[in-house]
Amino acid sequence: MENFKHVNMDYLDEISEGNQDLACDLIEMFIKQVPIFSEQLDSLYRNGDFVLLGKLAHKIKSSVAMMGITELASDMKTLEFIAREGKEIEKYPDYISKFKTISNEAIIELNDILIKLK
Repeated sequence: MENFKHVNMDYLDEISEGNQDLACDLIEMFIKQVPIFSEQLDSLYRNGDFVLLGKLAHKIKSSVAMMGITELASDMKTLEFIAREGKEIEKYPDYISKFKTISNEAIIELNDILIKLK
């Protein structure tokens, strides 16, 4: 696979053990999850439910890590811990915005990968 700005397929290749159908399924699942994650992040932040925001960040961290989006995985790990403790609340919108931007750019890359895998 070629190099992309956000996506690194090494981890996905490893867990799918070369099974392209499985890799495609995981990519498609991620693509479907992104808008849901974005909406949930906004809603939890808006409602001040920071403990659940931290739990959601934990879930997102795993999903973005699977797609090799290491920058977002690191950001979601940070958001997970600060949100669960209700710390640095002023930074949450930046993490949420960055998730939306990078994940949407990654979707473009992942769609290119899907075309090549199918």
